[in-house]
Amino acid sequence: MSKYSIKYVASRIQHTNVTPEATKHDIERLCRECIQYGFDAAVVNPIWVKHASAILKGTGVKVCAAINFPIGASTHLSKVVEIRSMLADGCDGVDFMINVGYLKSGMLEEFRRDIELVVEAADGRTVKAILETAILTEDELRTAARICEEAGVHYIKNSSGWGKGGPATVEIIKFMRSLVGPKVGVKASGGIRDLATAEALLEAGASLLGTSRGVQIVTGVGVSGETGY
Repeated sequence: MSKYSIKYVASRIQHTNVTPEATKHDIERLCRECIQYGFDAAVVNPIWVKHASAILKGTGVKVCAAINFPIGASTHLSKVVEIRSMLADGCDGVDFMINVGYLKSGMLEEFRRDIELVVEAADGRTVKAILETAILTEDELRTAARICEEAGVHYIKNSSGWGKGGPATVEIIKFMRSLVGPKVGVKASGGIRDLATAEALLEAGASLLGTSRGVQIVTGVGVSGETGY
């Protein structure tokens, strides 16, 4: 028997639709599902934050925006402006791509400053840094996690779920959990499609689960037309 109740698993899910073809109707459905199943948050692209915030106001479900997603190569200024715009629209937190190019170039001061500016712009809201572990070496991952923690990031996350971003595995989540202190959470994302996987990742140390399959996970019923994010 699982040590986790369905209600608890649902409370760890950040229900996601960040596909480019997402429509207003799709976002409304996402929000209704968050309310119905008790998910932690709805994660949407920036253009939908205001609409999602209006729907979810007073429900206890948070609204998160995917910033600088999924490439991670926007300028400092563009990220700061976008985040402040999202806060004005009612955003409770951001998931942002780290600048992998800076990291791999050894430009660690630029890499650090980029993250610090994101945290500062978020003004106390939750910041989750997407490390895209599938394209980082172990040393790069250690460095990125350390700098994220020092810069004040609240969560580190393994994958965007797009491009070269790999799925969440028990091994990578355990490793990420070992890289940061207890005040920093770990968000697992990519390939989380069923309850058994969700439970295994929580057991491995994930604090949150990012997935478009939230309904499928908690009900066991397949949902068509969704990504694996």
